[in-house]
Amino acid sequence: CFRDGANKIGWSEHSECIVLCICTNLFALCRPLMEELYPLFFGSLSDGIPSVRQGAAVALTNVVEAYGEKELEFVLGKAADGIPKVKEQKELSTKHGDLDASPATFGVVKRARDNDLELHSNQQVYSCGSLAPKLKRGGGCMHADYKKPTEPWEIADGYIDLLGELSRLPSASQRIAALLPAVADATNSHHYTHHYTFLETVWKQLPRMAKGTGKRPFKRHVELFFPSLFYSLDCEVPLTSSAAVDCLVALKELLGEAIFRGRIEQFDPRMISKLANVFSL
Repeated sequence: CFRDGANKIGWSEHSECIVLCICTNLFALCRPLMEELYPLFFGSLSDGIPSVRQGAAVALTNVVEAYGEKELEFVLGKAADGIPKVKEQKELSTKHGDLDASPATFGVVKRARDNDLELHSNQQVYSCGSLAPKLKRGGGCMHADYKKPTEPWEIADGYIDLLGELSRLPSASQRIAALLPAVADATNSHHYTHHYTFLETVWKQLPRMAKGTGKRPFKRHVELFFPSLFYSLDCEVPLTSSAAVDCLVALKELLGEAIFRGRIEQFDPRMISKLANVFSL
């Protein structure tokens, strides 16, 4: 169920293996196979497709819930190593500098050209499968060989999803609280093209982490997130800006208006008037 005939997993199979392991009645069956399954789960957690990363986060959380403390320690240890990898992300400042000169890897061609407006105007349009015959017989975008290389920010992004999912487990609350400074530090890396996508993920998951860790532990760290929260609030990427607004509203509700206002004033009093357009303080 987890592999194809060539003993490989393509992204089309990722969702299947994740759904299988989400089913509680399979945990007893999967227990002896975890040494082999973990690389598949963590590979999916850093996949280039956001929904695959999210599915892997759900699956790993269910694994932790089923198997207990030892698995929790292992998974959070991987998260502690993975989140700071966002600092290793290349800036992608050179035009198309990360494209391989070898035959095309399907799904990679678009990367690094995302912000090149010249290449997105008056060009021929291709459908998803139109390149498949040129790549490999029986292949195309569904084939395991055509998976773009994982980037450091995608690794970090997957672990943010994982922390959000793990936050529903009381046994994980203290350990997640201990990782909040690393999460906040990762949001301060704005040097790479996709940092807005990473920030969007953090702002979607941070309220879950805050609720899971509890009001008192979280408020010790909340100010660490303010620089990138306000940066996101001002950005011109609607999804990121909207996620920042929703995050601020959720944190205000969790911490209480008085505490939240006090922390913002302590950080930068000018931000109080800025937030007037978001909600009433």
